[in-house]
Amino acid sequence: MNPLASNAKTLGCLTPGQELLKQLMLQPLGSTPLRVCSGGNTSRCAGDGCWTVDLHRHQEVRYLEDSGEVEFGTGLTMAKLLQVLRASDRSIPIGLSGLTGSGFILTGGMGPLSRSQGLALDSITAIEGIWGSGEFFALSTPPTTDDVRRWRALLGAAPFLAVVTRLRLRTQRRQSLRVRHGVITPSQLPELLQIAESWPETCSLQWSWGNRLEIYAVDCSSEETTPQTLKQLDPILGTDQQAAIQSCTDQLELPTFGRLASETAPSMPVHSEVLARLGPALGQEAGPLMQLLSSRMQQRPHGECRISAQQLGGATTRINRGATSFVHRGSIWKPWITAAWKPGDRAGRQQSLAWMDQVSADFSTSCPGVHLAQLHDHLPGHQGELIEAFGEWLPELRQLKRELDPKGRLPPL
Repeated sequence: MNPLASNAKTLGCLTPGQELLKQLMLQPLGSTPLRVCSGGNTSRCAGDGCWTVDLHRHQEVRYLEDSGEVEFGTGLTMAKLLQVLRASDRSIPIGLSGLTGSGFILTGGMGPLSRSQGLALDSITAIEGIWGSGEFFALSTPPTTDDVRRWRALLGAAPFLAVVTRLRLRTQRRQSLRVRHGVITPSQLPELLQIAESWPETCSLQWSWGNRLEIYAVDCSSEETTPQTLKQLDPILGTDQQAAIQSCTDQLELPTFGRLASETAPSMPVHSEVLARLGPALGQEAGPLMQLLSSRMQQRPHGECRISAQQLGGATTRINRGATSFVHRGSIWKPWITAAWKPGDRAGRQQSLAWMDQVSADFSTSCPGVHLAQLHDHLPGHQGELIEAFGEWLPELRQLKRELDPKGRLPPL
């Protein structure tokens, strides 16, 4: 479990099946909101004075050969799901870690293959669970006229409205991948961003800036020879063995993202919060923005504070803005800021959260949207994040919240 969440002074952890979960949602809980743990990666899968519902009992999985879809319980991690799908030579696009649970999918689902395969969210064909009101639901695509609003709300805003226990997704043929992984100087990043913005959809760039600036380029093209897109990085990364292109049979074999950004692994666990933004291509704005971020990196309150990003676009832009609760369909970049501090260091926590907010403000012009990969209903900026995440769709979401979670058992909108 996330180190910050694991240290929370909770009321307890519940592991109900489907029927008990329905009864639980109808009971007075003594404290709200209810916290939900799937993969356990987020800082809010547990909280002080709150109950946590752990979904690990919901781990059934079935591949539907006729339709090429997979049905699974939301207690599975993405790595476990891909391991099951390997037997059928199928896959779904996951993120930069296999440890995430279904919250990764329900809040967007962005990863190295998003540009070619779309968001994991866009592969959903059916959803089951319990609304905050305690009512069971089972929706599928295409939704009925009465269910269109609810379907859209679940695709990107489900944590505010329901506990989702089962999903069905379209799968893709399992693909081999090539990765270019290395370290660059901050002055090289603007040039690299502009190179990546001209890449085909089969290639994506990720980067993480900690003690060092790590870049992580992934290509899923069918080329048998080394892809030209990754060869473009030779002048920046060099051609020595350490910066060589690595071949992987699938997403589970990808190297660990972020490990090169630190010179050494942290000797003690740290607590952290993450704030993610969304925006279009940077173009000529990349240079001035990176200069500003370079000064922020010199002011980090803790060595594990980071600025990272991943590339979107391509298939993620071809879904109608009004089809899901992920409204920022024009986004090309998702930067995220990690605030870190020593457990128990209250002053350090405040300094790091202030640093995170400042870096977020630096991004706000070039990346005006927010991606709610983690919920911050315990932090002062929560309401502003909701507005920047959902835009003009937020009033309708709030109306659905009143209908489907009238007692506010789940995080507030």
